[in-house]
Amino acid sequence: MKVAAVIAEFHPFHNGHAYLCHTLRESGYTHVVAIMSGNFVQRGECAVLEKMVRTRAALLCGVDLVLELPLPYALATAEIFACGGVASLSALGCVDTLAFGSECGNAASLSACAQLLLSPEFGKALSKHLAQGLSFASARQKAVADLAGLETASLLSQPNNILGIEYCKQLLSQNSKMRPVSPLRAGAEHDSKHPSGSFASASYLRGFLSQGEVSALVGFVPEKAFSLYQQALKNGLMPISQEAAELLTLGQLRRMSTEELARLPDISEGLEYRIEQAVRAATTLDGLYSLVKTKRYSHARIRRIAFSALAGLTREDGKIPPPYLRVLGMNGKGKEILAAARKTCALPLSTSLAKLRESSPQAARFARLEATADDLYNLCLPLRRQCGTDYTENAAIL
Repeated sequence: MKVAAVIAEFHPFHNGHAYLCHTLRESGYTHVVAIMSGNFVQRGECAVLEKMVRTRAALLCGVDLVLELPLPYALATAEIFACGGVASLSALGCVDTLAFGSECGNAASLSACAQLLLSPEFGKALSKHLAQGLSFASARQKAVADLAGLETASLLSQPNNILGIEYCKQLLSQNSKMRPVSPLRAGAEHDSKHPSGSFASASYLRGFLSQGEVSALVGFVPEKAFSLYQQALKNGLMPISQEAAELLTLGQLRRMSTEELARLPDISEGLEYRIEQAVRAATTLDGLYSLVKTKRYSHARIRRIAFSALAGLTREDGKIPPPYLRVLGMNGKGKEILAAARKTCALPLSTSLAKLRESSPQAARFARLEATADDLYNLCLPLRRQCGTDYTENAAIL
């Protein structure tokens, strides 16, 4: 058995994801495991499709086992997102490779850049450029150029390379046994508004799904996934009501004190005061984001902070190591991965969130956050669902 893993959102699962799975199979990997974000995602928003729909799509189209990336990592910076994913997959104990697509298609180059970013020399160079008032991203790229030249620094100008470098940083810093593999990313560029052949960016596809226009995805997602998306529309599991999500989030922010805002993830430099002022004035989330956003505080960062407030997260949650591994779904080969993991896994492993929450105080905290996030997400569905579905819904077994 040769196992490859991916860290993903499948937001939604599309031809690019299927291509990566196919490439791994052709490279000799017999099994593929994915750790996937739940119903709140890294962009700071509700997932366009409910997590069990995305789980089944993945299992039908190339993935064998789907684990859930705990909420404190899923709704976080790229660094914490990568940290939680790598730590969880490493704890499984039977994964050989972490795979991710990139614009450069060269894992060795990305790993070398990651090694540089972990060096003391980089910290000094970064501080110099930050002192000049540059944003973190610009200062980081200039620091790398100073130390390793423009070619290496250019890796930090493309989004999939950047995320791949974060994965490599975590593999190195956690001394993981998994090795990185990075096939060249196929098709449309990240966030591109224009498809390329049968490939379209996830953001392009989300634009249609958010309006319930599933038919527009024909040719850009695997047929089996398309059928699931059609069924989700019929079953009232999409599209997500942005108005409902907005009201829930604004309501939560309005009731929070300055001290509570200060404890949210990614709050620093008195940002809580800026957010508090914006909350008093804003009547929409877009209005809030516009009032808070600056050169230093990106739109994505503010979105994540807002949804972290809704989810009840604090900055301490992202510092807690994974307390468990939750299985969302599996096929026959996924069962083989689990059989191997029973002998190697370093964490409690189960399909049952109710069972996992009993394993430690940290697990109880994470399970409560996850279940609450799902309860809130359920209020944003066309067919609203009652509380507690995260404890009662069975894992997908194909």
